[in-house]
Amino acid sequence: MSPKLFALQEREEARIRMLDAGFALIKEYGMTHASIEKVTKAVRLGKSTFYNFFPSKEMFVYEIIKYQRDRAKQFFMDTLGGREKMTAAEAKDFLKRIIFSKDSIYRYLSSEDETKLKAALPSECRIDPGAEATVMNSLFLHIESVRKDMDFHVVANLIKIMALAMFHQDALYADALDRTLNRIYDLLFSCIFEEGA
Repeated sequence: MSPKLFALQEREEARIRMLDAGFALIKEYGMTHASIEKVTKAVRLGKSTFYNFFPSKEMFVYEIIKYQRDRAKQFFMDTLGGREKMTAAEAKDFLKRIIFSKDSIYRYLSSEDETKLKAALPSECRIDPGAEATVMNSLFLHIESVRKDMDFHVVANLIKIMALAMFHQDALYADALDRTLNRIYDLLFSCIFEEGA
Protein backbone atom coordinates (compact mmCIF):
# COMPACT_ATOMS: atom_id res chain seq x y z
CA MET A 1 0.00 0.00 0.00
CA SER A 2 1.39 3.43 -0.94
CA PRO A 3 1.74 6.11 1.71
CA LYS A 4 -1.21 8.48 1.81
CA LEU A 5 -0.69 12.08 0.67
CA PHE A 6 -1.97 14.79 3.02
CA ALA A 7 -2.72 18.50 2.85
CA LEU A 8 -0.87 20.46 5.58
CA GLN A 9 -3.81 20.59 8.00
CA GLU A 10 -4.65 16.92 7.41
CA ARG A 11 -1.01 16.04 7.98
CA GLU A 12 -0.92 17.79 11.37
CA GLU A 13 -4.24 16.20 12.37
CA ALA A 14 -2.95 12.72 11.41
CA ARG A 15 0.30 13.36 13.31
CA ILE A 16 -1.62 14.38 16.45
CA ARG A 17 -3.90 11.33 16.15
CA MET A 18 -0.83 9.08 15.94
CA LEU A 19 0.82 10.78 18.95
CA ASP A 20 -2.36 10.42 21.03
CA ALA A 21 -2.87 6.80 19.93
CA GLY A 22 0.80 6.00 20.55
CA PHE A 23 0.67 7.38 24.06
CA ALA A 24 -2.54 5.45 24.82
CA LEU A 25 -0.87 2.27 23.56
CA ILE A 26 2.30 2.91 25.60
CA LYS A 27 0.10 3.35 28.69
CA GLU A 28 -1.63 0.05 27.95
CA TYR A 29 1.24 -2.11 26.65
CA GLY A 30 4.51 -0.30 27.39
CA MET A 31 6.89 1.01 24.73
CA THR A 32 8.12 -2.38 23.53
CA HIS A 33 4.64 -3.76 22.83
CA ALA A 34 3.09 -0.52 21.54
CA SER A 35 3.98 -1.47 17.99
CA ILE A 36 3.87 0.73 14.92
CA GLU A 37 1.23 -1.65 13.54
CA LYS A 38 -0.98 -1.01 16.58
CA VAL A 39 -0.54 2.75 16.23
CA THR A 40 -1.39 2.83 12.52
CA LYS A 41 -4.32 0.43 13.01
CA ALA A 42 -5.70 2.65 15.79
CA VAL A 43 -5.72 5.70 13.48
CA ARG A 44 -6.66 3.75 10.32
CA LEU A 45 -3.49 4.49 8.38
CA GLY A 46 -1.04 2.20 6.64
CA LYS A 47 2.29 1.31 8.24
CA SER A 48 4.20 2.96 5.38
CA THR A 49 2.39 6.22 6.12
CA PHE A 50 3.80 6.15 9.67
CA TYR A 51 7.33 6.44 8.25
CA ASN A 52 6.36 9.60 6.34
CA PHE A 53 5.85 11.20 9.75
CA PHE A 54 8.45 9.51 11.97
CA PRO A 55 11.74 7.89 10.89
CA SER A 56 11.70 5.34 13.74
CA LYS A 57 9.70 4.15 16.71
CA GLU A 58 12.19 5.83 19.06
CA MET A 59 11.75 9.19 17.31
CA PHE A 60 8.00 8.65 17.54
CA VAL A 61 8.27 8.20 21.34
CA TYR A 62 10.53 11.27 21.50
CA GLU A 63 7.84 13.22 19.59
CA ILE A 64 5.23 12.02 22.11
CA ILE A 65 7.42 13.38 24.91
CA LYS A 66 7.80 16.74 23.08
CA TYR A 67 4.06 16.83 22.39
CA GLN A 68 3.36 16.35 26.09
CA ARG A 69 5.82 19.13 26.97
CA ASP A 70 4.05 21.47 24.53
CA ARG A 71 0.72 20.59 26.10
CA ALA A 72 2.19 21.29 29.56
CA LYS A 73 3.42 24.71 28.35
CA GLN A 74 -0.05 25.45 26.97
CA PHE A 75 -1.62 24.38 30.28
CA PHE A 76 0.79 26.74 32.08
CA MET A 77 -0.20 29.63 29.79
CA ASP A 78 -3.90 28.79 30.20
CA THR A 79 -3.50 28.73 33.99
CA LEU A 80 -1.81 32.13 33.85
CA GLY A 81 -4.79 33.38 31.84
CA GLY A 82 -3.00 36.55 30.79
CA ARG A 83 -1.88 37.37 34.34
CA GLU A 84 1.73 38.15 35.13
CA LYS A 85 2.02 35.41 37.80
CA MET A 86 0.18 32.33 39.00
CA THR A 87 -0.28 31.59 42.67
CA ALA A 88 1.92 29.13 44.54
CA ALA A 89 -1.07 26.76 44.85
CA GLU A 90 -1.64 26.86 41.09
CA ALA A 91 2.07 26.29 40.50
CA LYS A 92 2.10 23.27 42.83
CA ASP A 93 -0.87 21.79 40.95
CA PHE A 94 0.89 22.48 37.65
CA LEU A 95 4.13 20.82 38.79
CA LYS A 96 2.26 17.79 40.06
CA ARG A 97 0.41 17.53 36.79
CA ILE A 98 3.54 17.53 34.67
CA ILE A 99 5.79 15.42 36.91
CA PHE A 100 3.51 13.00 38.76
CA SER A 101 0.47 12.75 36.55
CA LYS A 102 -1.02 9.43 35.51
CA ASP A 103 -0.71 11.00 32.05
CA SER A 104 3.06 11.39 32.31
CA ILE A 105 4.78 9.11 29.81
CA TYR A 106 7.57 8.48 32.33
CA ARG A 107 5.19 6.31 34.35
CA TYR A 108 5.03 3.88 31.44
CA LEU A 109 8.63 3.69 30.23
CA SER A 110 10.96 1.07 31.66
CA SER A 111 14.70 1.42 32.22
CA GLU A 112 15.18 -0.70 29.07
CA ASP A 113 13.00 1.78 27.15
CA GLU A 114 15.16 4.65 28.42
CA THR A 115 18.30 2.84 27.27
CA LYS A 116 16.79 2.17 23.82
CA LEU A 117 15.77 5.80 23.45
CA LYS A 118 19.20 7.13 24.46
CA ALA A 119 20.95 4.76 22.05
CA ALA A 120 18.64 5.48 19.10
CA LEU A 121 18.08 9.23 19.35
CA PRO A 122 20.43 11.68 17.65
CA SER A 123 22.39 14.03 19.89
CA GLU A 124 20.18 17.03 19.02
CA CYS A 125 17.24 15.20 20.64
CA ARG A 126 18.95 14.90 24.00
CA ILE A 127 18.20 17.25 26.91
CA ASP A 128 20.52 20.25 27.09
CA PRO A 129 21.15 21.21 30.76
CA GLY A 130 21.58 24.89 29.79
CA ALA A 131 18.19 24.91 28.07
CA GLU A 132 16.67 23.23 31.13
CA ALA A 133 17.87 26.07 33.40
CA THR A 134 16.48 28.67 30.97
CA VAL A 135 13.06 26.98 30.93
CA MET A 136 12.99 26.71 34.74
CA ASN A 137 14.03 30.34 35.16
CA SER A 138 11.30 31.59 32.80
CA LEU A 139 8.74 29.37 34.51
CA PHE A 140 9.55 30.60 38.02
CA LEU A 141 9.44 34.25 36.92
CA HIS A 142 5.68 33.73 36.44
CA ILE A 143 5.00 32.21 39.86
CA GLU A 144 4.29 34.00 43.16
CA SER A 145 6.08 33.23 46.44
CA VAL A 146 9.20 31.70 44.87
CA ARG A 147 12.14 31.68 47.29
CA LYS A 148 14.76 34.33 46.55
CA ASP A 149 17.49 31.85 47.50
CA MET A 150 16.11 28.96 45.42
CA ASP A 151 18.87 26.65 44.22
CA PHE A 152 17.98 25.73 40.61
CA HIS A 153 20.35 22.77 40.62
CA VAL A 154 18.75 21.22 43.70
CA VAL A 155 15.27 21.77 42.25
CA ALA A 156 16.33 20.28 38.89
CA ASN A 157 17.91 17.30 40.66
CA LEU A 158 14.76 16.62 42.68
CA ILE A 159 12.66 16.71 39.50
CA LYS A 160 15.16 14.38 37.80
CA ILE A 161 15.05 12.03 40.79
CA MET A 162 11.28 11.84 40.36
CA ALA A 163 11.68 11.15 36.64
CA LEU A 164 14.29 8.48 37.39
CA ALA A 165 11.90 6.91 39.89
CA MET A 166 9.32 6.72 37.10
CA PHE A 167 11.84 5.23 34.66
CA HIS A 168 13.02 2.68 37.21
CA GLN A 169 9.80 2.05 39.12
CA ASP A 170 10.25 -1.70 38.62
CA ALA A 171 13.17 -1.45 41.11
CA LEU A 172 11.00 0.31 43.73
CA TYR A 173 8.19 -0.85 46.01
CA ALA A 174 5.11 -0.34 43.85
CA ASP A 175 2.74 0.00 46.82
CA ALA A 176 4.81 2.90 48.21
CA LEU A 177 5.67 4.71 44.96
CA ASP A 178 2.96 7.39 45.18
CA ARG A 179 3.68 8.01 48.88
CA THR A 180 7.40 8.27 48.15
CA LEU A 181 6.83 10.73 45.32
CA ASN A 182 4.54 12.80 47.54
CA ARG A 183 7.35 13.05 50.11
CA ILE A 184 9.74 14.20 47.38
CA TYR A 185 7.10 16.76 46.31
CA ASP A 186 7.02 18.14 49.84
CA LEU A 187 10.80 18.52 49.74
CA LEU A 188 10.69 19.99 46.22
CA PHE A 189 8.06 22.56 47.19
CA SER A 190 10.02 23.56 50.31
CA CYS A 191 12.99 24.27 48.02
CA ILE A 192 10.92 26.34 45.58
CA PHE A 193 8.39 28.28 47.67
CA GLU A 194 8.63 30.60 50.62
CA GLU A 195 7.44 29.12 53.91
CA GLY A 196 3.65 29.13 54.21
CA ALA A 197 3.06 29.52 50.46
